[in-house]
Amino acid sequence: MRVALIDDLTADLEAARTAFLAALDGVTQEQFVRRPPGDVGDGEERWPIRDVCWHVGQYDDLQRRVILAASEGRALPANDPTHRPAYLNTPDLLREWLAQSRRTLVVLATRLDEDTLNREFEGAAGRTMTARGILKWVAQHERNHIAQVETLRALPPTEER
Repeated sequence: MRVALIDDLTADLEAARTAFLAALDGVTQEQFVRRPPGDVGDGEERWPIRDVCWHVGQYDDLQRRVILAASEGRALPANDPTHRPAYLNTPDLLREWLAQSRRTLVVLATRLDEDTLNREFEGAAGRTMTARGILKWVAQHERNHIAQVETLRALPPTEER
């Protein structure tokens, strides 16, 4: 059962990442860094595609650290996103970084036994979580961002002033 379960979870993670990267195919540098237009309200962020990519990769890293801490009985890490290094500013570099961030999550998943996958622990805001549920959610979270990337790509070019 464990092998089939892990295979299903990792296949879903890989499929979601493949679909996300496909949404980036052919994106221009201008599209990649263009912020959506409009006023930004309190607490609102308007991410360009570049920042969506950074967020998706950071989410992999956070969830990998959460699963690892929970499986070892340690306190869960805080969600303290780091700033994107300035050099990670092109579609090709972010694609490579996304491949690396997913690889580490998949490697961790393949090393979990069935008990660890299904063991409940208290997550953020007191929610009951499992490693299995987190891995499923990571794939869904990424799919949600595909639509965001497609919308951002469709924005008209920024007018020069």
